[in-house]
Parts: sequence; C-alpha cells; structure tokens
Amino acid sequence: MHKSAFFLAAFAALSSASAAEIYIAEQIPYQDESRIDHRITSECTKIGTVMSESIVKHAAAQGVTVVRSTEPEKYGRYAKITIDAAMSSGNAFIGHAKGLSVYNELFQNGKAVHKTTMSRNSTGGMFGGFKSSCSVLYRTANVLGKDIAGWLAAQNKP
Repeated sequence: MHKSAFFLAAFAALSSASAAEIYIAEQIPYQDESRIDHRITSECTKIGTVMSESIVKHAAAQGVTVVRSTEPEKYGRYAKITIDAAMSSGNAFIGHAKGLSVYNELFQNGKAVHKTTMSRNSTGGMFGGFKSSCSVLYRTANVLGKDIAGWLAAQNKP
C-alpha cells in the first residue's frame, strides 16, 4: 500500500471514530418523578423534550451528531441524562425563581466513561414578568441542553 493511501485510510478511520453518533432519549426523563413538585410534572410537560431537542441542535453546531431515540441504551455510544431536581417558585408578579439539575453519564459499549452533574437557574430574564412558570422552565431546559451539548462535544474530542 502506498504511504499516502495508508495515511488517508488511517485519517478516514480516525475521523469516523471521533464523529460517532451519540444517542440520547427523545425526552429527558426525571430520575425520580415522585421527588419533583407535581405542578411541574403535570403542567410543564415539555421540559424533557425541550432539553433533548436543545442538545441535538447545539451539539450539531459543535460538529457532534446526537440522535434522539426511544431506546438510546441499545446503541454502543449513548448518554444517559436524567433530571435530578426541578424547582419552581415565584411567579410573573413577584418574580420567578426556577431551576433544573441534571446528571449525565456517557456510555461506550455498555460502560460509563464520563459522568457529570449540571444545573441552571433563572429568574425569567428580560420581561420575566410577562412569562409563565413553564416558559421560564423551558428556557432553562434549553440553556441546560446547550451546556450538555458542550460537555458531549468535549468528550467527543480525540
């Protein structure tokens, strides 16, 4: 085999290995829903979906392919992400105080290779007085999704 062909083949193999898809849940679940205020789980039903979609979008912007799946653990490389805690106090009139916390594990061939926890809080931001509690939590989930995407991208570097 010619040297340049060998190096080209080796580079292609390394490129495809580092660009491996990472699978996540279609909707990020709660670790233990019974520990979350029932008003959050019953009224703000899209938190897990917003977070999952945010991870995919922000990971793609960093060159990482994240795929949403109903069974991510079936694949060789997947991230198990769970919402550990969700807090929602206040309202549009007195001010919001919202927060989400997640636990992340990246698995490679059935073994956890990286773990971390992350959290984000929000008071509603600009014009927070005009936002519902759920919209502030969705915004928090979106930003946390961006953080998780950055963490996945950092783990994806050779």
